[in-house]
Amino acid sequence: MELTSALWWDKSFEFCLQPFPFSLSPLAFPLASPFPLMSTFTEAQLRQLRTNDRLKYHGVEWRVNDYSTYTDDNGYETEEWLLKSLTGKEYYLLREIDPANPDGPVHWFLAETVRNPALYEPESARDLTMTLAADMRSHREPYPTLRMYNRTYEFESQTQGNYESDGESRIRTTWDYWDAPYLWNLALEAWPNNKLVVYSTREVQPEDFTDVQQGAVVQQGVGFASSFNTSVTSTGISADRAKEYVIAWGMVIVGFLLMMFGI
Repeated sequence: MELTSALWWDKSFEFCLQPFPFSLSPLAFPLASPFPLMSTFTEAQLRQLRTNDRLKYHGVEWRVNDYSTYTDDNGYETEEWLLKSLTGKEYYLLREIDPANPDGPVHWFLAETVRNPALYEPESARDLTMTLAADMRSHREPYPTLRMYNRTYEFESQTQGNYESDGESRIRTTWDYWDAPYLWNLALEAWPNNKLVVYSTREVQPEDFTDVQQGAVVQQGVGFASSFNTSVTSTGISADRAKEYVIAWGMVIVGFLLMMFGI
C-alpha cells in the first residue's frame, strides 16, 4: 500500500520521510532503540543472581545452585554461577574481568564440565590427564598445545588465586586454551589434593538470557504497574522484564515525539 496516495495524509507526517535535520536533538538517537538498554538491564539482573534464583537460556529454565568468586593478585576476577536444569544438566555462567584489557568489554561465558577428559600433546599418544594437576600446581611451564576430542587448543594464559564459595577460600590454578577460530575455550583447573577439573566453554551475551527471577515469589506493584505485571506474569514473563518493557517503550515513544516535532 502506498501511504502517499491516501486522502487523509497529513503534512505533519511528511517529516517522518525526510532525512534527520542537523538541529535534531541528540537525545532522539539513544532513545530510538530500547535494545542496548534491555541488554544493560539484563546484565545487572544476572549479576544479582544468587542461590535458588531462576532464569531461562534459549527457553530452558535453569536454577542457580551456587554463587562464587575468583580473584588473583594481578586483578583478574570472575563471578561464577552454577546453573542446574530440571533434567539435572549443569553449566557454569561466568562473568570475566581481564586486567590486561581494562577498557574492553566484560565477557560472559557458559562452561560445561568435561566428564572423563583425555588430553594429549598433538604428536603424542600419552594421556596427560593424570599428571596435569600436579604439573600446574608445581608451576610447570604450560604445554603450548593440547588436543582433546579431535580439537586442538593453543595456550593463552594462566592464573592462580583465591576461589571463594560459601565463606570458604581455596587456591585454584587455571590454564586457559583456545581453538584456532577462537570459538571454544578449554579451561583446566587444578585444586588442592591434585584434583583436575576440565571445562569446555563458549562465549554468550547477557541478552541470551530471559525471565530472570529472584527468589521464590515475584512481588508486584500497585496501580498501572501492578495490572501490567499481573497480565505479563500470567503469560510467563517475569515482573522485572515487564518493568523493562514499560521503560523501554516509554523511551521509544518519547524519542518518536522528539523526532516528529523537531525538538
